[in-house]
Amino acid sequence: MPTRHVVLLFPNPMSVEQFPRLAPVFADEGLDLRLVDHGGDPVDDGGQVEAGEVVGIMAPPASAIDAATMDRYPNLRVISTPSVGQDHIDVAAARERGIAVGNAQGYNADEVAEYALTAILTLVKDLPRATAGTRAHVWDVGRTHMRMLSETTVGLVGFGEVARRMVPMLVGLGMRVVVWNRSDISLYPEAADVSSLPTTAEVVRQADVLSLHVALTDQTRHLVDADLLALMKPGSAIVNTGRGGLVDTAALRDAVESGHLRGAVLDVLADEPPDGQTEPAVGVDAIELTPHMAWLSEGSRNRGFDTVARAIVDAVGA
Repeated sequence: MPTRHVVLLFPNPMSVEQFPRLAPVFADEGLDLRLVDHGGDPVDDGGQVEAGEVVGIMAPPASAIDAATMDRYPNLRVISTPSVGQDHIDVAAARERGIAVGNAQGYNADEVAEYALTAILTLVKDLPRATAGTRAHVWDVGRTHMRMLSETTVGLVGFGEVARRMVPMLVGLGMRVVVWNRSDISLYPEAADVSSLPTTAEVVRQADVLSLHVALTDQTRHLVDADLLALMKPGSAIVNTGRGGLVDTAALRDAVESGHLRGAVLDVLADEPPDGQTEPAVGVDAIELTPHMAWLSEGSRNRGFDTVARAIVDAVGA
């Protein structure tokens, strides 16, 4: 039987970290895991990878998979990513070629929900502006505007797994939760503890903190733009743990610097890592930027890769 390869695309530091752990898992299933760069050349020392023998690709978020990449491997059957988002994969091109596309749906939902809650509390208590002031040697409590949690409304745009896990946390702390979702949420038990509103505009108008939990599509790109920001309450704030392209960061910077918004916490940006000269959110005192870390814990470092490895094995068979 000819060798069948599964390609783990490089470059990605976690790909290198995970490779020695995952290779024996695939070997037990009669599959040869190889670390390959975007040009199709091997990174490990196992010799050249025969393109016709590649049946699966594991594609971390930094590894963009376009039609040309797919066409390099004529017997490719499955592409799967150890992440929730799939916008780095041309899903339409894969569908045209009969290639299955998968992800690690929900593997990091607890971690992201906990991060988003932390970000919301940070903004409600106005920590970004307070710490910016002390860094500038301004010891003035009057420049901060903290809210009581019991007087705070959190708006969730999207009601997927992460958003639903946030609901008992938010409600348990006494906060009111309003939701917009593109489909009916009534079948979810968590819906009993939130107010479902028919439009994003209504959620935005009521929210003291807006938290984003929708996929990045042509319809949601720059969902948070100057028009939406103008609808937000003065002194409100934004948390984005979804996808970077959901937010027009130039418009967000303007809304924060004008004083209309108190601030934002962004764990994702359209271009990562950001260029400090061109990314509008960099260097703004009341916008906290973190390096796409909401998903991360000791457990989740392996969990996403393990989920995808099993899915690839199941898709291509032993």
